[in-house]
Amino acid sequence: MDLEPALTHGIIFSDTVIREHGTGKLSFIGSFQYFNAPSVPFTSPQFIVTVLLTNLRGKVELKVSVRIEEVGSGHVVASSTSEVTSKTEVSQKEVVEIPFGIPPALFPNAGIYKAVILVNNEAVGSRELVVRTITALPPKEV
Repeated sequence: MDLEPALTHGIIFSDTVIREHGTGKLSFIGSFQYFNAPSVPFTSPQFIVTVLLTNLRGKVELKVSVRIEEVGSGHVVASSTSEVTSKTEVSQKEVVEIPFGIPPALFPNAGIYKAVILVNNEAVGSRELVVRTITALPPKEV
């Protein structure tokens, strides 16, 4: 086999996220990998970037940020930051799920953007987000 499958970073794009009361389970509604824009510049609807962090220990006090950047220029089109704290001890193997609401963002060009995750102002990972333009096919003549 020529390919070597690999797991992606824990970054999920979705239209919305619901956290179940009691169990804390997350339901991702409308997960996606790219935006299909009718034209550019394109203003996205609000969306959610859920970050999965692990390898933490003890009581957690972190500043976590998501930046949506244009690849190449580094232009930031949107960002969101949250202070993450735990009331109880976190074990190193636990995965902490942190959803971030991203407000409508203006994407000036079609192309590759990336969600960059920063913990205490240090980049810990990223995931590509593609904005592509599509046009509807013309209706068939009868």
